[in-house]
Amino acid sequence: MNADKAAIRAKEQLFSLLSQLPQGARLPGERTLSEEFGVCRVTLRRALEDFILDGRLERRARSGTYIKRPMISSEMRLKSFTEEIKSRGQEPSSSLISFKKTKASISVAKLLGINQGEEIFFVTRLRLADHIPVALETLRISCSSIPNLTPEDFKGSIYDVLFEKSGIRIMSARAGITAHNPSERDRDLLKTSLETPCLLIKMLDFDQFGEPIMTAECLYRSDSFDLQIEVSATIKESRSQKVS
Repeated sequence: MNADKAAIRAKEQLFSLLSQLPQGARLPGERTLSEEFGVCRVTLRRALEDFILDGRLERRARSGTYIKRPMISSEMRLKSFTEEIKSRGQEPSSSLISFKKTKASISVAKLLGINQGEEIFFVTRLRLADHIPVALETLRISCSSIPNLTPEDFKGSIYDVLFEKSGIRIMSARAGITAHNPSERDRDLLKTSLETPCLLIKMLDFDQFGEPIMTAECLYRSDSFDLQIEVSATIKESRSQKVS
């Protein structure tokens, strides 16, 4: 078999293998695949590189080659996770990790515009796209703003629940973005490795009257989430333009 035919065969067999494995699955080692496909390791490696360049595979240092999960590309604008995932043709879902009432700390009370020690809802949930963990979300909501929240309310968009239950419409937010090294527990929930960095977005949501309603800390997997921010320059008028 000449080199061209061997390369075509390797790509065809690799394509067939990828169609059978789930997203995020680890491929067998190069030696195993080259023997199974009946090609040399150099030919197999070239086929793997082609799929890596196409964005279908990713190579992780000291770990192996994996089927790459689809990237969720999000614009930096006010939009619920549920709405974002649906707009991309995927199925959003949530797994509730924690739901309880607690006392607001000094810092949280200041953000929410309430007194220290007032009751707040403290909620942690895992956000998924097509049943794949994408983000770990922690919410703090003042009980005085919406006292009748239940665990069932956190299966979907909390923005929709706030409006349906209390007429609260989230209209603006203040956000900060940092790199973050998750705890072992958070990595287990997100099903991510030590080699995968995470992105932490902290938000303070405001209603239609400009009142703070909810704080949100969202920990995103960087291998499945891409944040896009549109920027533009403000052009100042020159002195001559102002005079004219």
